[in-house]
Amino acid sequence: MQDFEAQLEPLSGRLRSRVAEGRYQEARGALRDYCRALRDTVAALPRGDPGVRRLEDEWRRLLDETRRRVLAGRAHAGARRARLAATPACRRCYGDGLPPRRTREWLA
Repeated sequence: MQDFEAQLEPLSGRLRSRVAEGRYQEARGALRDYCRALRDTVAALPRGDPGVRRLEDEWRRLLDETRRRVLAGRAHAGARRARLAATPACRRCYGDGLPPRRTREWLA
C-alpha cells in the first residue's frame, strides 16, 4: 500500500501546485493523470482491502481542497476585474494624473 501512496503523492502535489498558481489548463491534465493512477491503484488492490477506503478519503480531501482553491481563485479574479473596470482609463495608464482644477485656477 505504501508504494501506491508514494506513486500518487507526486501527482497530487502537481495538481495542488498547478491550481495554486492558477494554471488551470495544466491542472486539468494533472487531475486526469491523478485519476488514471488512482483507478489503476484501486484496480490492483484485492477486493475488500481497507486501503481502498483510505484512498477514497484522500481523493475526497484532494477534490474538496482543489474545488475550494479554484472557487477562491475565480472570486479573486472577478474582484480584480471589477476594480479594474471601476478605475478611469487615465488612472490605469498614467497613475493618479493631475488633480482636477477649480474654475478660478483656469481663469488666472
